[in-house]
Amino acid sequence: MADALYVYDGECLLCSRFVRFLVKHDRKQELRLATAQSATGRAIYREHELDPDEMSTAIFQVGDRTWINLDLFIEGLAWCGGPWKAARLLHVLPGFLSDWIYRRIARNRKLFNRGQCPMPSPEMKARLLD
Repeated sequence: MADALYVYDGECLLCSRFVRFLVKHDRKQELRLATAQSATGRAIYREHELDPDEMSTAIFQVGDRTWINLDLFIEGLAWCGGPWKAARLLHVLPGFLSDWIYRRIARNRKLFNRGQCPMPSPEMKARLLD
């Protein structure tokens, strides 16, 4: 399997928790990480014609495939293998609906922080590109 890259909002507890989940289930240790606030993350956002200051979505890349919005969550889970592949069943949702769901969560993601700081775990720090 090709190396995977996940670009996420490093200031968001919800995003950081999902990344911890991905790292925990990455048995081959192929997942690399970049925060959207880093130089690498900002460059990847621009590469995909996304505003790095807005951070309206995370980005998940595996090989030459890239996912955003709810698709990145679905493919991130499926990438973990095993029973998590069943997440692909969510692709039955029409694009307008899945994007609407993702945007509602993304817009309100900082509400999940509740004063907590999303510090990266040692496993996450080891995978951060910069």
